[in-house]
Amino acid sequence: MRQVFVSDANTYALVNGPDPTIQAPGDVIVKVTATTVCSSDVHILAGHMNTPWGFTLGHEFVGVVHETGPAVQNLKTGDRVVAPAAPWCGSCPTCRRGQFQKCERGGIFGSGAAFGGLGGAHAEFVRVPWADACLSRIPEGVSDAQALTVGDILSAGWTAVKNAVTAPGQTLVVFGAGPVGLSAIHTARLYGTARVIAVDTLPDRLDLARNLGADHAIDASREDTTGIVADLTGGRGAEALVDAAGVKATIDSWEAVAAVGARVAMIAIPAGPVELRLAALLQKNVSLWMGLGDLGHMDVFLELIAAGKLDPTPIFTETVPFDRIERVIGEFIAGKPGLVKPLVTVG
Repeated sequence: MRQVFVSDANTYALVNGPDPTIQAPGDVIVKVTATTVCSSDVHILAGHMNTPWGFTLGHEFVGVVHETGPAVQNLKTGDRVVAPAAPWCGSCPTCRRGQFQKCERGGIFGSGAAFGGLGGAHAEFVRVPWADACLSRIPEGVSDAQALTVGDILSAGWTAVKNAVTAPGQTLVVFGAGPVGLSAIHTARLYGTARVIAVDTLPDRLDLARNLGADHAIDASREDTTGIVADLTGGRGAEALVDAAGVKATIDSWEAVAAVGARVAMIAIPAGPVELRLAALLQKNVSLWMGLGDLGHMDVFLELIAAGKLDPTPIFTETVPFDRIERVIGEFIAGKPGLVKPLVTVG
């Protein structure tokens, strides 16, 4: 099969490799029909994740069940499915506490030996362990692009909103209108927010934020974020903040933008150490949540998409065939203007 193989830091190529095989009774082999590139892939390629080189890249994919292990009960050949970025067993102590994203037996697809040694999604086939527990069937009428979002970005954005918004009627500020920030904006109404404010420095991403549910969009490169939020909230500030950028400028904004008693959800992965003005945040009774996306509600999001309640497809700003995946990874790393997230069709 063809796969994007990572041999060293920022060194990858579309090459031929062996097809995955069933290794455990609960495994499924999925024939990939669509995948994408994620900011986490950029961190992995840059060496920020401290995993040995020599693996297939990619952790977001949808496809069709190609082969099932003898213990698989809920899936059959031909089923359309979407996988979580981090598969889970469902039975270890961590999974039983609902922390599926840190399954003690699991890992992250396409992230090398340090993260379970699982195959990658930038390939024509992927082996999925514990398939009955973690694969979700895609309902009729839900496209590959729509389904592709639920295994990572939509779940991550929603997780941030869930941990930032504590009551209906609150104002939510989302820093960073990349894929996860846009997903937070798109799912914010599920928690009864009265006002959603997007903050970024790229006009095209702010336009997408409006399209996906933001009431206001602030260009932080030329507008006063703190002043605008104060005007919109009667001087109180925002009760809920989601940081999907994780850079110094956004982190430094928390204190001024937050209302007394606000809650901040940090869903971004900073590229290096960050400094927090803890004393100032403490004096405003600001609380902070940090963590990975909760991937245990993929079926719910698929149902909401099928019902027309959500449609995250505008996040995919271009569609490319699998033959061009090397090129689009490079464009994504370089920050190609207008590229938010590519939809890569396979097969």
